[in-house]
Amino acid sequence: MKNITLVILSLALAGCAAGRVKTAGCPACPVCPPCPPPAEVAAPPVKPAEPLVMFKPAPEALPVFADQDESGPLLKAALLNRQYFRRNTAPGTPYAFGSRKVTRAELNAANEEFIKILQSSPAPAELDRLIKERFDIYQMGGRDSTGTVVFSSYYEPTLEASLKKTAEYKYPIYAKPADMVSINLEQFNEKFKGERLTGLLKGNTLVPYLDRDEIDFKGALDGKGLELAWFKDRADIMDLHIEGSGRLQLPDGRVIKANFAATNSLKFKGWLSALVEAGAMPREGISHEKGKQYLLDHPDQERAIMTANRRYTFFKLNQDIDPETGPDGTYGLPLTGWRSIAMDNNLVPMGAIAYMRVETPDVDKEGKLLGRKQDSRFVFCQDTGGAIKGPGRVDFFAGAGKRARTFAFKLWDAGTLHLLLLKETK
Repeated sequence: MKNITLVILSLALAGCAAGRVKTAGCPACPVCPPCPPPAEVAAPPVKPAEPLVMFKPAPEALPVFADQDESGPLLKAALLNRQYFRRNTAPGTPYAFGSRKVTRAELNAANEEFIKILQSSPAPAELDRLIKERFDIYQMGGRDSTGTVVFSSYYEPTLEASLKKTAEYKYPIYAKPADMVSINLEQFNEKFKGERLTGLLKGNTLVPYLDRDEIDFKGALDGKGLELAWFKDRADIMDLHIEGSGRLQLPDGRVIKANFAATNSLKFKGWLSALVEAGAMPREGISHEKGKQYLLDHPDQERAIMTANRRYTFFKLNQDIDPETGPDGTYGLPLTGWRSIAMDNNLVPMGAIAYMRVETPDVDKEGKLLGRKQDSRFVFCQDTGGAIKGPGRVDFFAGAGKRARTFAFKLWDAGTLHLLLLKETK
């Protein structure tokens, strides 16, 4: 009987614990009070979805692959791509194209097949058929994961400069300093793919390298023999720094190149944007010429505007140049005007074949803006840029000359970018 009583008591207590109210008149215990309602537990915060880097669109959503420019530069860029792959035979860290892991060997194979197609000179309809038949097509996800990509453009400027300092040419560009230390972070952890760190050793500590204010206005590099050439004003130097390389028109008529050597890797900020943010000029209608004239008219504001861009670029001179050869891109070979693009190398590998569609400025050979036009063309991922980050940004290399300059300043438009890989063998 004692055991039975214990069992009944246990069941009664269990009933209360489960939220049931005991009825009056129970001989074993008094009436249980109502159990409190369960405490509300806040739902965990929903983690925002990661931006979609790229996806494989349905066949019916693919564009017509039609190239609207000359085939010669396209084949030239593809053959330079071939040189890149022959120089870089190591597998490298695989890249994710959707769910597919892509090696350098697969990119090379895609490039070789693309060269074969180009050399066969197919008609437009045949080109579209061959691309869709032989390649898997991936689309960049864009900033909003819907496939919309923002295109900007850069070019190789031609600027007046002198190899000697004079009263007229008094602002220098510099060679890469010997004390600059550059670290490839990918060698330490593959999650930092494409990332580099630049600094200066102080004792055993790596600290950020000198910034623009320290170099240009405090004279931190004076007396070290690093000056390469001199310019009339700092606005031209800033353009050279932003573009990364340029052609220098010397007083004796010669043209040489200032090629990219390194940067201090500090934060970039466009000087025209700094002018707008300082309230010096309205954003509407701003141009390089207007900004340059403003600084000439307001020299007291030059330091504040220029040093808003802490990033600093260093150069090396090339006095034996081919006028048709572009500056070297991140992939280690010359860029091809109207056929090379800069991408985020953390997301897209060097040498990848791409197809871009975007409305662009319509510019004639003299640099006159005629209007706007729809453009579509094959390009190659052969460069990177400090401001080109994420799956929603592409920087298009327009080459050199008047047309390239106008085009580069006028392109900031939304479009699409597709990447090509050979179909996987089953």
